[in-house]
Amino acid sequence: MDLADAWERNAGDWIAWARAPGHDGFWGGTWPALRELLPPPGGTVLDLGCGEGRLGRLLQEAGFRVVGVDRSPTLARASAAAGSAFPVTVADAARLPLASQSISLVVASMSLQDVDDLAGAIGEAGRVVVPGGQFCIAIVHPFVSAQDDETVHTDQFRVSRPYLEPRRYEDRVDRDGFSMTFTSMHRPLSAYTEALSGHGFAVTALREYGDRAIPWLLTLRAEKRRRPG
Repeated sequence: MDLADAWERNAGDWIAWARAPGHDGFWGGTWPALRELLPPPGGTVLDLGCGEGRLGRLLQEAGFRVVGVDRSPTLARASAAAGSAFPVTVADAARLPLASQSISLVVASMSLQDVDDLAGAIGEAGRVVVPGGQFCIAIVHPFVSAQDDETVHTDQFRVSRPYLEPRRYEDRVDRDGFSMTFTSMHRPLSAYTEALSGHGFAVTALREYGDRAIPWLLTLRAEKRRRPG
């Protein structure tokens, strides 16, 4: 089972989890941190791995024109049913059904750790975004995903497997009457920065957030380099 299939399997749990107001770190952490990185509205924004649509709805409220892509049919339908009023296509992030240089901004909120083909997804973002366009990303901090399972949700920090070695992991969380199984990939930070650089992006901002011993959230903004001449 690939990561996309795992998220489709848990789509119902995710819809309930994501739509509980103030329930998770998105509302007070991920969204404000991403919002700081966004350029002013203009052109078309791709919500890459849009899920049930909460980020896209907030982007619309902020004045952006949004299109969404997600591999999960259930989540794509949920986004449309929520009255998001932005088009959502069921597609692989590594094979986007969008024209080259048709997007001014790509936003990936907690989705790149959930794609099977990271290099392919970043390569496709580089293809569809215009030169000078932005790619704003939020991911689970690699320090968190590298941890041993027993210490992830504690103030302890223990890593017994090589940080630089990518690996799949599952994190089952039960909180306030909601349950969710997150199936994701641990990848070192260099996997993201090298893929971005290799597909024509230059990182222009990188920030870390969290009030425990190690940060839980990493955001970055990258710009598609313009070709000389």
